[in-house]
Amino acid sequence: MDVSVEINCEICGSANYSLPAGGAEDGTVLCNDCGAEQGSLGELQAALMERVTEHSAEALRRRAEALRGTAGTA
Repeated sequence: MDVSVEINCEICGSANYSLPAGGAEDGTVLCNDCGAEQGSLGELQAALMERVTEHSAEALRRRAEALRGTAGTA
């Protein structure tokens, strides 16, 4: 199953980031569009994993409902 997620800038809504040199987890992630700091690379990775988990669980629930023939009745 493919899951596509995006983390958007809290200021301008962009998903266009600059990652810290060398990929240091404590390095600061910056928005390329407005320059706002988005936290550390480690924090961004954790937020992405949380979104992936949420989207995966929702996709599995929908698929199970469709297979049971209960989609849209809950």
